[in-house]
Amino acid sequence: MPLDLLALYAKLPVFLMVTARLAGMVMFQPILGSLAFPATLRALLVLGLAALATPLVPFAGPLPDTLLGLTLALGGEVLLGGLIGLVATLVFVGVQMGGTLVDQETGLAFGQIVDPTTGQNLSLLSNFYVQLCAVVYLTVGGHRTLLCACLDTFRTVPLLGGSDLPARGTDLLVAGLTTGCDVAVRVAAPALLTLFLVNVALGFISRTLPQLNVTTVGFAVKGLIAFVVLALALPTALAAFTDGLAATFDSLQELLGH
Repeated sequence: MPLDLLALYAKLPVFLMVTARLAGMVMFQPILGSLAFPATLRALLVLGLAALATPLVPFAGPLPDTLLGLTLALGGEVLLGGLIGLVATLVFVGVQMGGTLVDQETGLAFGQIVDPTTGQNLSLLSNFYVQLCAVVYLTVGGHRTLLCACLDTFRTVPLLGGSDLPARGTDLLVAGLTTGCDVAVRVAAPALLTLFLVNVALGFISRTLPQLNVTTVGFAVKGLIAFVVLALALPTALAAFTDGLAATFDSLQELLGH
């Protein structure tokens, strides 16, 4: 029994570093990191996964033998895990940005509601898109894919072995931002292009019929046309979201799977 306790104590730094990487991923990922999941449930999930993964995790160098060294190692692991979760969250940010652009063009941005999963004020379409994409994310198994990607990094980026991690992490973050912007443009483009043509048509009408209050009529017309276009373009928006997820997971595999 004393030998077993000694071996367990020797594994404690490895367990803490594994827990730190998983905790960073869980804190920043789209679904599990939201306020809808209690902090106690997230902590139990992280501890359970860390207990299962620790016996199989390799490490590249000697374990830190000082408190400062262990603190720096834990900080690096949290940053790596947070980066993995953050790049997946950027796809949701892109969807939210696309909905906000449409809301601002149609005037719906004045009516904002509190998103219970983030605690932030979102416009109507932004909140609708985020909630719908969360359902799609769970349906296609994005949360499982992200967790598997994080667990795979223990093999490709061993503990204490990420010497080139800052450069690779920067490339990964840039790829995530690019993907998020691409998703935002693809989500908002159909409605924005249609509303631009509507604005041009309303401008001609205001010149032709000056007695018509184009501002009042145009607000209602633009809102109605925007909802019709968004309903027709909803499959395109969901396809943009799933393509963004696929591109994000490919970037994770490419940059952290070496």
